[in-house]
Amino acid sequence: MKKLRLLLSCLFCSLLGFVGLSLPAAAQTSAPGEWTWMGGSSTVPSQLGAQPGVYGTLGTPAAGNTPGGRNYPTGWTDNNGNLWLFGGLGPSSQLIYLNDLWKFDPATGEWAWMNGSSTVSTNCPVISGVTNCGSGGTYGTLGTPAAGNTPGGRYEAETWVDLNGNFWLYGGIGFDANGNWGALSDLWRFNPSTNQWTWMGGNSTVPVDATCVSCVLGQPPVPGTLGMPAAGNTPGGLWEASSWTDNNGNSWLFGGWGFNTNGNGGVPNDLWQFNPSSNEWAWMGGSNNFGSSAAVPGTYGALGQPAAGNSPGSRWLGASWTDANGNPWLFGGQGYDASDPEGILNDLWKFDPSTSQWAWMGGSSTLNCSNMPQVYCHQPGVYGTLGVPAGANIPGSRLSSFNWKDVNGNLWLFGGQGFDANSNWNVLNDLWKFNPSTNQWTWMGGLTTVGSVPSGGGVYGTLGTPSPANQPGRRSGGVSWTDKKGNFWLWGGLGLDATTTAGYLNDLWVYQPSSTSPGFTVSGTAVSIAAGATTGNTSTITITPSGGFTGSVALTAALTTSPNGALAPPSFSLNSTSPVSITSNAAGVATLTVVTTASSSSTCTSSDQIPGRVPWRAGSGAALAGLLLFVIPKRSRTWRSVLSLVLLFVALVGGVVACSGGGGGSVVPCPGALTPGTTAGTYIITVTATSGAITKTGTVTVTVQ
Repeated sequence: MKKLRLLLSCLFCSLLGFVGLSLPAAAQTSAPGEWTWMGGSSTVPSQLGAQPGVYGTLGTPAAGNTPGGRNYPTGWTDNNGNLWLFGGLGPSSQLIYLNDLWKFDPATGEWAWMNGSSTVSTNCPVISGVTNCGSGGTYGTLGTPAAGNTPGGRYEAETWVDLNGNFWLYGGIGFDANGNWGALSDLWRFNPSTNQWTWMGGNSTVPVDATCVSCVLGQPPVPGTLGMPAAGNTPGGLWEASSWTDNNGNSWLFGGWGFNTNGNGGVPNDLWQFNPSSNEWAWMGGSNNFGSSAAVPGTYGALGQPAAGNSPGSRWLGASWTDANGNPWLFGGQGYDASDPEGILNDLWKFDPSTSQWAWMGGSSTLNCSNMPQVYCHQPGVYGTLGVPAGANIPGSRLSSFNWKDVNGNLWLFGGQGFDANSNWNVLNDLWKFNPSTNQWTWMGGLTTVGSVPSGGGVYGTLGTPSPANQPGRRSGGVSWTDKKGNFWLWGGLGLDATTTAGYLNDLWVYQPSSTSPGFTVSGTAVSIAAGATTGNTSTITITPSGGFTGSVALTAALTTSPNGALAPPSFSLNSTSPVSITSNAAGVATLTVVTTASSSSTCTSSDQIPGRVPWRAGSGAALAGLLLFVIPKRSRTWRSVLSLVLLFVALVGGVVACSGGGGGSVVPCPGALTPGTTAGTYIITVTATSGAITKTGTVTVTVQ
């Protein structure tokens, strides 16, 4: 019974984010940094329901074909860039274990049902009160492909692609050759060019115990000698493990749920390598107890330092990638930290196949268990600033997330079940990018907090049309691919539709990674205004997001350019609430109001007047006397002295006449009595927009007439 409870905990853990613990409830295909809804339904028919599949004719693509909603399918991309989908768990009045195989062609936008059953099996054993329906496998002859071969219905299997583009499938929970339900240990290969399955190894049956209808049974592992491949080696019954393929075409499995060598269930942290050329497994690392003590804690060592003794703790449903150098990376999942409590992890690990050594690269080695049941020990997300990488950034603890690798070797992570920035447990839709060369995470989009309200439904927009407002709803347990152009594709899982109804989704999305990080630009409309326009004219300031930016933007304005010698420059004010909020990637706007002044002057009073111009007569006399002063030779000292006295007298008399206004003198404005207006010409006002570490500027041209 304990093993069944553990299994059902896994089986229904994806529902907890909605209903448990009060854990809450071929048009243009892509644009940089934007999501595009490409197919399937934007709604589910009912709470925890699913849209049915439209199968069409076997092997024939059609515009109306689409797989039905499901959780935990598997998938891969073939050498021609086609996307493949297999099996998964579909809902009904029972649990439906699917074994249908689908192909999607991104060039045509059409699905084709390629193999497996299109109908619900009548094989429906009741296990601990739960009805489980699924078709058994048709294995054929070991190592021999055949058109009639097909794996039995299953979910949470492990998959990889070899160097020839063949698809490999291992284990999962489902139905064997006899229609018995359990943890599978069979190995399959699918050739896309022939559309045929081949049973390549492992057992075609699961153990049966008629006295224990609630037991989860599977074949025990056969590890052999550490590091030595052999024909008889096998990981045994296994599901919810992490898998990847290295640059040599070898495949790797880590962790998951499985069995020890005595056939008892547990959570191992063993590492396995499969060589498709020899068709042999080798046990490569991890504890040799294979889950005999239920679980194994992590051995973290020094951050960033590989070592022979390092190993991630036992875990399941973690995310895994392979970087550009062929090194596998592992993030999170549910399992055990360095101190052995079970919880939801956010540790990041790197494995070097050439040395078979692990290095702990980020995240926490211990979990926070305060105020939470132990199974929900965790670490919250540290998001930082949207689009800005930082060493402190880290996604919150999670499992069952989606992951991709872009053409530059960056690793991408989307959603899953986990914890937001405020330690709320729920299903997520945050998007992250990890750069292996800098060892830094960047939050690229989606919600940082989800709380307990049913927010975060999908924003679908127009089918086939990218938009910065589009966003897949919160979800976990679907399938993800990367196509030949480096675009990310996301399909299905358990999550929220456009109406925030929780269900088994069958929507298809594509995302084109932007070559630039999220940000924004600032622009303003020009203003033409007359001097003295006290009511003011306005400029519309637009903050246009890019690369998936959302957030708050603070604005300031300053006059940066004026005409030469300009007086009384225009005044201005930002008539908006700062900061401006950019939501759903829609542009934000503000208003800049510009006001000018007119010139003014006043006449001097008697007490304020100052000498003005000299009257013509006095001025003329002074000028003549000055001229004579230079003409008369210096030796005529007497005449020069007389003329100097005349000049002094004329200047004094002329000044008095001017001040009194008599004798033709003038009156001039007093100091400070003249108020200049705004000088005509062109002015530039610079608007500065700031959000976190992002600062951008835009200009407003003001023409004063």
